[in-house]
Amino acid sequence: MILPFFAQTMISAVGWRAGYLSLGGLAMLVGLPLTWRYVHERTPEHQSFHSAPQQGMTWQQGLRTFPFWIIVVVLFVSSVSMNGTITHLAALLTDRRISARGAALSASMLGGSSLLGRLAVGWILDRYFGARVAFVVYLITAGGILLLVHANTLLMGCAAAGLIGVGAGGEADITPYLLTRYFGLHAFSTLYGFTWTFYAIAGALGPIILGRTFDSTGSYTSLLTLLAGSMALAGALMLSLPRYTRPRKFVL
Repeated sequence: MILPFFAQTMISAVGWRAGYLSLGGLAMLVGLPLTWRYVHERTPEHQSFHSAPQQGMTWQQGLRTFPFWIIVVVLFVSSVSMNGTITHLAALLTDRRISARGAALSASMLGGSSLLGRLAVGWILDRYFGARVAFVVYLITAGGILLLVHANTLLMGCAAAGLIGVGAGGEADITPYLLTRYFGLHAFSTLYGFTWTFYAIAGALGPIILGRTFDSTGSYTSLLTLLAGSMALAGALMLSLPRYTRPRKFVL
């Protein structure tokens, strides 16, 4: 929420090179001391030797299931759509004569709604069937991308960014939650790593596809419309997931 304004202020004042140096320096000044202070190996006396057994499928079994590949396909489509859109958000808005400061405000709006979306979706997942929650979240994201197609004002740009942010934040909840519900914790880390490998590949492709489309056509409109429709279809695909067993409630 804060860094887009900070970066834009630095760029306006001293140029983009100094802006990059400022962001990198900030990451080092904040990140390195905290890492040095808090990240360390556990000593034997702090390790638990009585942890509960982790039940669930092996990663080989998980890869042979229908729900896993549904999750992967949906995650791939959403990553192409969201990462491509988010990467080109500022360029799209400034191309439509919205100021650089206005584009930074939209990026801040996206960050704020991502935070709220993550908290809200996490709360909702504990109460409702995850596939239906995912369907609603992806529809909201599709609506944000579609609104961005017609965003010619700062207000529309901020509204579109806010809706896309809900999806960006909610998606981080949905994927690990569904993996634990369908496959348990036995091979959770490996399966999670597989899903986010596909996510990263798609995240690299999305910005390139949007950039080449704009270079070829001079517009983002047609591809953004296609991506919005793809997001809606991906959300609908989530509804094909079977019911999972709700976790037991533990009383301390």
